[in-house]
Amino acid sequence: MTIAARRLAIVVLIIAASGAAAAQDNASTADALDRLRTALAKPPSRLTLTERVPDFTVHIEKRRPMQDIFDVPPWAIGPVGWQPPGIGFDLLSVVRYVAKSVADAKRGHDERLAREEVQRAISDYCASLEASDDAAAGFRAKTAQICSTSPAMR
Repeated sequence: MTIAARRLAIVVLIIAASGAAAAQDNASTADALDRLRTALAKPPSRLTLTERVPDFTVHIEKRRPMQDIFDVPPWAIGPVGWQPPGIGFDLLSVVRYVAKSVADAKRGHDERLAREEVQRAISDYCASLEASDDAAAGFRAKTAQICSTSPAMR
């Protein structure tokens, strides 16, 4: 069978399949039309709907969040006339002041300890240079600038 013959056979099969599907669609369409005609031929329904008046009401009230907490009760009255300003202290500011003072004291203490530790490490380094028997080490100890300055200036 040649390629042209195969193509012709495929085209014939496609046309035959589409024709069968169209015939089936026509039959189902005819059945649907018959059903509609019989339904329309029936007498109208005896059920009649009357307009009813609603027997309920809806009341929608918008409320602010936490309205019951912040509403002023009716027996509470506002201030009458001039009143002196309230005298008192803010406890939070006192706590902040104490906390800042404690933090500053701890920082000062930590700085003093760090400074003493550095001074001790420098003096140990300079002492180790001077104590060595090597002549070059003694020369380095004398010429090392950190060892030649006084501890107060370091």
